[in-house]
Amino acid sequence: MENLLSKRVFDTVELDQQKHEIYLNYLDQLKQEVPIQYILAIADFYQLKFKVDKNVLIPRPETEELVHLIISDHKNKADLSILDIGTGSGCIPVALKKNITQAKVYAIDISEKALEIAKENALINRVEVDFILDDALNLLNQKYPKFDVIVSNPPYIAAKEKQELQKQVLNHEPHLALFVDDESPLVFYDKIADFAINNLNKNGFLYFEINQYLALETKQLIENKGFKVDVIKDMNDNYRIIKASF
Repeated sequence: MENLLSKRVFDTVELDQQKHEIYLNYLDQLKQEVPIQYILAIADFYQLKFKVDKNVLIPRPETEELVHLIISDHKNKADLSILDIGTGSGCIPVALKKNITQAKVYAIDISEKALEIAKENALINRVEVDFILDDALNLLNQKYPKFDVIVSNPPYIAAKEKQELQKQVLNHEPHLALFVDDESPLVFYDKIADFAINNLNKNGFLYFEINQYLALETKQLIENKGFKVDVIKDMNDNYRIIKASF
Protein backbone atom coordinates (compact mmCIF):
# COMPACT_ATOMS: atom_id res chain seq x y z
CA MET A 1 0.00 0.00 0.00
CA GLU A 2 1.34 3.38 -0.96
CA ASN A 3 2.26 5.56 1.96
CA LEU A 4 -0.59 8.03 2.36
CA LEU A 5 1.74 10.51 4.01
CA SER A 6 3.57 10.93 0.75
CA LYS A 7 0.42 12.42 -0.75
CA ARG A 8 -0.15 15.02 1.92
CA VAL A 9 -0.13 18.55 0.65
CA PHE A 10 0.97 21.33 2.97
CA ASP A 11 -0.44 24.74 2.22
CA THR A 12 1.74 27.78 2.73
CA VAL A 13 0.44 31.19 3.67
CA GLU A 14 2.25 34.30 2.64
CA LEU A 15 2.10 37.15 5.12
CA ASP A 16 2.17 40.75 4.07
CA GLN A 17 4.83 42.95 5.64
CA GLN A 18 2.59 44.26 8.42
CA LYS A 19 1.39 40.81 9.46
CA HIS A 20 4.93 39.48 9.27
CA GLU A 21 6.13 42.18 11.66
CA ILE A 22 3.25 41.44 14.06
CA TYR A 23 4.14 37.75 13.94
CA LEU A 24 7.80 38.46 14.72
CA ASN A 25 6.77 40.79 17.55
CA TYR A 26 4.61 38.03 19.06
CA LEU A 27 7.50 35.59 18.87
CA ASP A 28 9.84 38.07 20.52
CA GLN A 29 7.39 38.62 23.40
CA LEU A 30 6.91 34.89 23.86
CA LYS A 31 10.69 34.50 24.14
CA GLN A 32 10.57 37.11 26.90
CA GLU A 33 7.90 35.00 28.65
CA VAL A 34 5.18 37.60 28.29
CA PRO A 35 1.85 35.84 29.00
CA ILE A 36 -0.05 35.07 25.82
CA GLN A 37 -3.09 36.92 27.20
CA TYR A 38 -1.09 40.15 27.36
CA ILE A 39 0.31 39.61 23.87
CA LEU A 40 -3.17 39.14 22.41
CA ALA A 41 -4.72 41.64 24.88
CA ILE A 42 -7.56 39.24 25.58
CA ALA A 43 -8.41 36.61 28.21
CA ASP A 44 -11.25 34.14 28.61
CA PHE A 45 -13.18 34.11 31.87
CA TYR A 46 -16.44 32.36 32.67
CA GLN A 47 -17.27 32.00 28.95
CA LEU A 48 -16.73 35.73 28.39
CA LYS A 49 -13.95 37.74 26.73
CA PHE A 50 -11.98 40.33 28.71
CA LYS A 51 -9.45 42.88 27.61
CA VAL A 52 -6.26 42.66 29.68
CA ASP A 53 -2.96 44.49 29.81
CA LYS A 54 -0.07 44.95 32.24
CA ASN A 55 -2.28 47.06 34.55
CA VAL A 56 -4.55 44.15 35.51
CA LEU A 57 -4.12 40.55 36.54
CA ILE A 58 -4.94 37.81 34.08
CA PRO A 59 -8.18 36.16 35.31
CA ARG A 60 -7.61 32.77 36.92
CA PRO A 61 -9.62 29.51 37.00
CA GLU A 62 -9.84 29.73 40.81
CA THR A 63 -11.60 33.06 40.46
CA GLU A 64 -14.06 31.45 38.05
CA GLU A 65 -14.90 29.01 40.83
CA LEU A 66 -15.50 31.92 43.21
CA VAL A 67 -17.82 33.55 40.67
CA HIS A 68 -19.63 30.27 40.04
CA LEU A 69 -20.27 29.83 43.75
CA ILE A 70 -21.79 33.30 44.06
CA ILE A 71 -23.97 32.77 41.00
CA SER A 72 -25.15 29.41 42.31
CA ASP A 73 -25.99 30.94 45.70
CA HIS A 74 -27.78 34.07 44.47
CA LYS A 75 -28.96 33.71 40.87
CA ASN A 76 -32.65 33.54 41.75
CA LYS A 77 -32.70 36.31 44.34
CA ALA A 78 -34.48 39.58 43.58
CA ASP A 79 -33.21 43.08 44.39
CA LEU A 80 -29.66 41.86 44.92
CA SER A 81 -26.81 44.33 45.45
CA ILE A 82 -23.19 43.23 44.99
CA LEU A 83 -19.87 44.97 45.67
CA ASP A 84 -16.53 43.72 44.31
CA ILE A 85 -13.50 45.16 46.09
CA GLY A 86 -10.24 45.28 44.13
CA THR A 87 -11.83 44.60 40.76
CA GLY A 88 -8.81 44.73 38.43
CA SER A 89 -10.02 43.76 34.94
CA GLY A 90 -13.59 43.72 36.19
CA CYS A 91 -13.92 40.00 35.52
CA ILE A 92 -15.78 39.30 38.77
CA PRO A 93 -18.48 42.02 38.62
CA VAL A 94 -18.96 41.70 34.86
CA ALA A 95 -19.41 37.93 35.03
CA LEU A 96 -21.75 38.29 38.00
CA LYS A 97 -23.88 40.92 36.28
CA LYS A 98 -23.99 38.87 33.08
CA ASN A 99 -25.34 35.88 34.99
CA ILE A 100 -27.38 37.60 37.72
CA THR A 101 -29.01 40.19 35.51
CA GLN A 102 -31.34 41.55 38.18
CA ALA A 103 -28.45 42.48 40.49
CA LYS A 104 -27.13 45.97 41.03
CA VAL A 105 -23.35 45.59 40.82
CA TYR A 106 -20.60 47.92 42.05
CA ALA A 107 -16.83 47.54 41.85
CA ILE A 108 -13.91 49.32 43.50
CA ASP A 109 -10.24 49.62 42.60
CA ILE A 110 -7.39 51.90 43.65
CA SER A 111 -5.88 51.93 40.15
CA GLU A 112 -7.33 54.38 37.64
CA LYS A 113 -5.75 52.41 34.79
CA ALA A 114 -7.33 49.19 36.02
CA LEU A 115 -10.72 50.88 36.20
CA GLU A 116 -10.34 52.05 32.60
CA ILE A 117 -9.85 48.43 31.54
CA ALA A 118 -12.74 47.26 33.74
CA LYS A 119 -15.09 49.84 32.21
CA GLU A 120 -14.11 48.68 28.72
CA ASN A 121 -14.84 45.10 29.71
CA ALA A 122 -18.29 46.03 30.94
CA LEU A 123 -18.97 47.64 27.55
CA ILE A 124 -17.53 44.67 25.64
CA ASN A 125 -19.81 42.30 27.53
CA ARG A 126 -22.81 44.66 27.45
CA VAL A 127 -23.44 44.93 31.17
CA GLU A 128 -23.86 47.84 33.53
CA VAL A 129 -21.52 48.01 36.51
CA ASP A 130 -20.85 51.08 38.68
CA PHE A 131 -17.07 51.46 38.98
CA ILE A 132 -15.60 53.49 41.84
CA LEU A 133 -12.05 54.71 42.48
CA ASP A 134 -11.25 53.94 46.12
CA ASP A 135 -8.72 52.29 48.42
CA ALA A 136 -9.71 48.88 49.79
CA LEU A 137 -7.67 49.53 52.91
CA ASN A 138 -9.39 52.82 53.71
CA LEU A 139 -13.05 52.41 52.82
CA LEU A 140 -15.44 54.73 54.63
CA ASN A 141 -18.54 52.89 55.75
CA GLN A 142 -20.78 55.95 55.49
CA LYS A 143 -19.77 56.51 51.85
CA TYR A 144 -21.46 53.30 50.74
CA PRO A 145 -24.91 51.72 51.06
CA LYS A 146 -25.43 48.23 52.40
CA PHE A 147 -24.93 45.24 50.12
CA ASP A 148 -26.27 41.71 49.98
CA VAL A 149 -22.95 40.36 48.71
CA ILE A 150 -19.42 41.68 49.18
CA VAL A 151 -16.70 39.83 47.28
CA SER A 152 -12.98 40.34 46.95
CA ASN A 153 -9.96 38.68 45.39
CA PRO A 154 -7.40 40.93 47.09
CA PRO A 155 -3.59 40.82 46.99
CA TYR A 156 -2.58 37.87 49.15
CA ILE A 157 0.87 36.63 48.08
CA ALA A 158 3.53 37.35 50.69
CA ALA A 159 6.76 38.83 49.40
CA LYS A 160 8.64 35.75 50.64
CA GLU A 161 6.63 33.60 48.20
CA LYS A 162 7.92 35.43 45.14
CA GLN A 163 10.46 32.73 44.35
CA GLU A 164 7.61 30.22 43.95
CA LEU A 165 5.97 32.18 41.13
CA GLN A 166 6.49 31.58 37.44
CA LYS A 167 8.54 34.23 35.66
CA GLN A 168 5.53 35.02 33.48
CA VAL A 169 3.67 36.18 36.59
CA LEU A 170 6.52 37.74 38.53
CA ASN A 171 7.97 39.74 35.64
CA HIS A 172 4.82 40.87 33.88
CA GLU A 173 1.71 40.99 36.09
CA PRO A 174 1.07 44.02 38.36
CA HIS A 175 2.69 43.61 41.77
CA LEU A 176 0.16 46.02 43.28
CA ALA A 177 -2.51 43.37 42.70
CA LEU A 178 -0.39 40.42 43.76
CA PHE A 179 1.75 41.09 46.82
CA VAL A 180 1.39 42.03 50.48
CA ASP A 181 4.02 42.60 53.14
CA ASP A 182 5.32 39.53 54.93
CA GLU A 183 4.50 41.23 58.24
CA SER A 184 0.78 41.69 57.41
CA PRO A 185 -0.29 39.16 54.76
CA LEU A 186 -3.95 39.29 55.83
CA VAL A 187 -4.32 43.06 55.93
CA PHE A 188 -6.87 43.19 53.08
CA TYR A 189 -9.04 40.49 54.65
CA ASP A 190 -8.91 42.32 57.96
CA LYS A 191 -9.94 45.71 56.53
CA ILE A 192 -12.56 44.37 54.12
CA ALA A 193 -14.17 42.20 56.79
CA ASP A 194 -14.39 45.27 59.07
CA PHE A 195 -16.09 47.16 56.25
CA ALA A 196 -18.49 44.25 55.69
CA ILE A 197 -19.55 44.22 59.34
CA ASN A 198 -21.19 47.60 58.81
CA ASN A 199 -22.05 47.42 55.11
CA LEU A 200 -23.63 44.00 54.67
CA ASN A 201 -27.40 43.71 54.80
CA LYS A 202 -28.99 41.30 57.24
CA ASN A 203 -28.49 37.78 55.87
CA GLY A 204 -25.75 39.12 53.58
CA PHE A 205 -22.64 37.19 52.52
CA LEU A 206 -18.93 37.93 52.31
CA TYR A 207 -16.83 35.98 49.78
CA PHE A 208 -13.05 35.92 49.44
CA GLU A 209 -10.48 34.22 47.27
CA ILE A 210 -7.66 33.32 49.66
CA ASN A 211 -4.06 32.18 49.90
CA GLN A 212 -4.22 28.41 50.35
CA TYR A 213 -1.22 28.52 52.69
CA LEU A 214 -3.02 30.92 55.04
CA ALA A 215 -6.48 29.38 54.90
CA LEU A 216 -6.77 28.58 58.60
CA GLU A 217 -5.37 31.94 59.67
CA THR A 218 -7.78 33.76 57.35
CA LYS A 219 -10.71 31.73 58.63
CA GLN A 220 -9.79 32.50 62.24
CA LEU A 221 -9.38 36.21 61.51
CA ILE A 222 -12.86 36.48 60.03
CA GLU A 223 -14.48 34.27 62.66
CA ASN A 224 -13.02 36.52 65.35
CA LYS A 225 -15.06 39.37 63.88
CA GLY A 226 -18.29 37.45 64.44
CA PHE A 227 -18.79 35.77 61.07
CA LYS A 228 -19.72 32.16 60.45
CA VAL A 229 -17.10 30.94 58.00
CA ASP A 230 -16.91 28.11 55.47
CA VAL A 231 -13.58 27.40 53.78
CA ILE A 232 -14.05 25.79 50.38
CA LYS A 233 -11.62 23.80 48.25
CA ASP A 234 -11.04 24.47 44.57
CA MET A 235 -10.83 21.87 41.79
CA ASN A 236 -7.21 21.20 42.74
CA ASP A 237 -8.20 20.31 46.30
CA ASN A 238 -6.72 23.50 47.75
CA TYR A 239 -8.54 25.76 50.21
CA ARG A 240 -9.06 28.86 48.04
CA ILE A 241 -12.47 30.33 48.86
CA ILE A 242 -14.10 31.69 51.99
CA LYS A 243 -17.85 32.18 52.33
CA ALA A 244 -18.87 34.07 55.45
CA SER A 245 -22.11 35.34 56.98
CA PHE A 246 -23.40 36.58 60.32
